[in-house]
Order: sequence, then structure tokens, then C-alpha cells
Amino acid sequence: MAFGRGRRRGIGPLVAVAALLASLLACELVLRAATRRDETGQLWLGTLRLLPHRLPLAHIGANLDELRAGETFLGYDADLGWAPRAHARSATGPFAVNGAAIRSPRETSEVAAPGVLRVATFGDSFTFGDEVGPDETWQAALESALRERGVAAEVLNFGVNAYGIDQAYLRWHRDGRRFRPAVVLFGLQPENALRDRNVFRPLYFAGSEVPLSKPRFVVRDDGLDLLNVPALPPDEMLPVLEAMPQHPLFAYDGFFAPWYQQRWWMESRLAAAVATVTIGRAAARFRLDPESRELARRLVARFAAEVEADGAAFVVVHLPRREDLEARRAGRAVWYDALLREDLAAIAVADPTAGVATVEAALFAPRGHYAPALNATVGAALAEPVLRAAGRLR
Repeated sequence: MAFGRGRRRGIGPLVAVAALLASLLACELVLRAATRRDETGQLWLGTLRLLPHRLPLAHIGANLDELRAGETFLGYDADLGWAPRAHARSATGPFAVNGAAIRSPRETSEVAAPGVLRVATFGDSFTFGDEVGPDETWQAALESALRERGVAAEVLNFGVNAYGIDQAYLRWHRDGRRFRPAVVLFGLQPENALRDRNVFRPLYFAGSEVPLSKPRFVVRDDGLDLLNVPALPPDEMLPVLEAMPQHPLFAYDGFFAPWYQQRWWMESRLAAAVATVTIGRAAARFRLDPESRELARRLVARFAAEVEADGAAFVVVHLPRREDLEARRAGRAVWYDALLREDLAAIAVADPTAGVATVEAALFAPRGHYAPALNATVGAALAEPVLRAAGRLR
């Protein structure tokens, strides 16, 4: 009797293990039936993109063909990665730049007219004014606000879609400073800080229409070293991405591993799904990691020092995304608070959306950029910080 009871007790755990294995196998089979593989080889569970991620190489190749044919608004730039082509006009939006690739219908003299306060702005698509016309940007609103105060002003728009802090700084360094502005505004859409760790744009945003690589600063002791200059030319991009991760630059792209690396356990749909909804989704949330924070601090400090050495004033313009603005209006902390409150404490920071009481849908364009109404608010709010920086506040 005792022997029989002991044997039954020993069988119990085996039954439990067998039941668990059977359940896992059933889940695996169900997930294999439910997943689909697209033309890139990427596996999807409904709308969930499973690990490992695969690049849409055909889409990237088509974008590269258009770029090489000169059919795109943005073109390859060896120093910056990409930039607007001189005299470019967008096919689908109200975008045009002049011969200096400044968003303006007029050519821009390198020297401002006598008595004119020249302001130059740098940043990403929130600075460029994506999704709005030339008279609906916050730069246009700032010009109007300054003129209403009796100040003749010219606000130059050097913003470029998809730029990081690093590219905005490099555009100032190469292009902006020769126009001798009295005030430089750096439009900080804080997600830009994460882009500083990116080399291959398609790794950061697989659906990007910018199929290029960008310069990348790395922290070295007390300074910064610049990699990938000149940036990989368009003809090299597709072979490099197809052979991923053989090129040494992949070691410096913070958005490569582990999302694009095949692991043996990812052969299991169940394991891939669990990893995607846990570590994958956690990583997808914006987070100010130590390297991004340090790069942002050093880059903005260098940017400010160069501008001030040229005799101009430097102001950071905080341009929050809709989600960040909603969090702030609700009194919640946002993921980049430490950057603004601690790392940029010694630099003038303007917050032109501080007076926005309620975050309404009408303030934002369909893809999340500022609509004309919010750009008008931003431009009007920046008049006083600009005049203060220029020493013209009455």
C-alpha cells in the first residue's frame, strides 16, 4: 500500500509537467496557425510585429531608386545624412526651399539687411513645419509677432524632417552660421535625443521614406567623436542592410540589437510573441537612457558654445509631442524631465506651449505635427524670449 501511494505521488509531478508541455505545444500550434509572414519575411500576429524584426528591403530599395533619380524632397548629404535639395518642392505637400535649402520662397542673403533682427531656427519636422503651409509655421508667426512689437525681423527655417540633435547641430555648424543670425533657436522635440544613437534610419523607423544613414557622435572621455562622415552613399545602403550585421557601424546603432537578430528560441512563435509583448513593448516606449541623455547634454552644450562664440544668442525651444503635452497639462512627469530640468539648466529654454490650457485635437495635424493654430501660439509666445536674448526687450 505504502509503495503504491509513493508511486502515485511520484507520478503526480510527471502528469503536471506533461500537462504543461501539452498546453505549451497547443499554444505553439495555435500561434503558428494564427501568424502570417509578409513579403519581407516578417511574422505578424494580427497587428503585432513579432521579433525578430525584418527590414522591408524592397520598400527601402524603391525609396533609394527615387532618391537617386532626384525625385525626392530630401536628398543624400555626405555631412548630414540627408537634407532638402536646393530649390526642392514637395510633390504631396506645400513644402519648398530656396537655393540654400532654407524653407522660404525667396533667396536669402548671407547678411541681414540693416536694422533687421535675423533669427535662425534648427531642428526636426516640428521645426520645419511638416503638414502646414509656409505661412502657417511657427517661424512665420514669430516674424509677425516681432513686427507687431515694432521689430523688423527675419526668421530663417533650417528645420529638416527626421533630424536628431546631432544633425541639427551639424547643420548649424556647416550651413547656418554663415548667415550670421543674431539669435539661434534650437527646436527640441525631445524624441530627437533618442535619434542621436541611430546610424541607419530604417532601423529606427522601418517605414521611413528616408532610406539613408546619418552621422553618429560617440562619447569619448571628455569629448565627442563623430562617426559615419561622410555618410554611406545611397548605392551602398541596400547591400549593407542586406548583409546586416556585417558592417562595423551596426555596433554603434542603438536600434539594431536585439530586435533585428535571429535567436534560436525565436523559432518558437510562443517565445517570440512573449518576448514581443514584454521586452519589445517596454523598449518601444520612449525612455531617456544614459547614453542618449549624455549625448544630448554634450551636443546642446557644444551647440550653444559655438553660437555664443560667433556673437549670437542661443535659446532652446521646447516642442513637446501631443502625448507629452497632455501629460504636462495633467500634472504628470514626462520621460525627458531630467534633460530639461537638470542637463539644460544652464541654457536658456523657452516653453512656448506653457500657456496651452487644454490639448485639443484641432491643435495637431493628422500625423501629429503642430497645426496652424498651435504654431501661431508657439510663434507668439517666442517673441519675448527672442527679444530678451537679442537684448531688445523694452
